[in-house]
Amino acid sequence: MYLVKNSPRALFAALSPLAIVEAVLMVFAIAGGQVTDPAGTPAPDQILVLFAGRMAINAAFLFAGHVVLRQWTISSRLAYGLMGGVMAAASYAIAIRNHIQLAAPGDGTVVTIGLLPTIAGMIGGFLYGQFAGLSPVARAVGAIPAADAPAVPPPIVFDGPVRVRTSIAGIAIAALMPTVLATLLPYTLVPLLMNGFADKSTAHIFASVIPAQTFMVMMVISVIPSSIFMLCVHHVARAVSRRSAWEYAAIGGVAAFACVLLLVLVVPILAALLVPAAFCGAIMGALYRRFAGLEPVPLPEAVIATDPNALVGADHPSRRQHGVILSN
Repeated sequence: MYLVKNSPRALFAALSPLAIVEAVLMVFAIAGGQVTDPAGTPAPDQILVLFAGRMAINAAFLFAGHVVLRQWTISSRLAYGLMGGVMAAASYAIAIRNHIQLAAPGDGTVVTIGLLPTIAGMIGGFLYGQFAGLSPVARAVGAIPAADAPAVPPPIVFDGPVRVRTSIAGIAIAALMPTVLATLLPYTLVPLLMNGFADKSTAHIFASVIPAQTFMVMMVISVIPSSIFMLCVHHVARAVSRRSAWEYAAIGGVAAFACVLLLVLVVPILAALLVPAAFCGAIMGALYRRFAGLEPVPLPEAVIATDPNALVGADHPSRRQHGVILSN
C-alpha cells in the first residue's frame, strides 16, 4: 500500500490553475468596479493582499485534504481530483461568507462563478497527486514480522505489454492548451493599449480585461472540441502502438494541421492558423502523454462455450469440413 508524499513542489503546481482562475475573477471584479464605482477602485496593494489571502486559504485547504487522504491511505489520482474540487469549493464559500474578495457576485451567479474555482481545484488536486509521487506505507511500530517474511518486500515489477491510459484529467488539461495559448496573444497588445488611451488608468484596466475576457471566451468555445480532438489523437496513437511523448506530440501536431487544412478549403483565410494549430496540437499530445500514464494491456475477453467440440483452433480440419449425419 502506498501514500502520496508531502511535496512543496507538487503543492505549487496544484495551486497554478487556482491562481489563474482567481486572477481572472479579480480582473473582472476590478473592471466591474471601474464601471460602477470608479472612485472606489482598490489600490494595487489591496488587490495583492486579497489575492495572497485567497491563495493562502486555497493552499491550506488543499494541504489539509492531502493530509486527510494520507490518514485514510488513499492515493488514487481520482480521489485527489475530487478532494481538490471539494476543498476549492469550501475555500470559495469561506471567501464569499467573510467577504475576502473585491466584489460580491451578482444575484443568481454565486454558484455559477463558484464552478470555475471548483474545476480548477479538481485539476489542482490531480496535479498534486501526479507530481508528489508515492511512498510505501510504513510498518506499524512494534509489529512482529512473520518468520519466513522478508525484511524488505521485493518491488513489484511488470514486463508485459503496456499501453497509454485513457485519462479524463489528462484530456481536460490538454484541452485547456488552446485557451492558454490564445490568452497569451492579447498580452502582445498591451503596449499598444497603453499608448492608445489618454487616461492611463483606463488603459491598465483594458490591458487586464482583454486577456481575461479572451481566456473565458476561449475556454467556453474550445474545451469540448479540444477534448474530442485529444481523445481521437489518443486512440489513433493507441491503435498504432505509440507510447512516447514525442510520438504523441507528432500525432497531435499532424492531426491539428490536417483539421485546419480541411477548414482552409472552406475558409481560405484560416491558412494563417496552420502552423499555430500544429504547434498547439503537438503540445496537447505531449501534455496528455505526460499526465495519462501507462496501464497493462487487458487480457482477451473470456469465451462462453456451450459445446466443447467447438473449442478448436481456426486452422483445425473441423473448421473446413462438415460432419455428416445420415437420416433414416
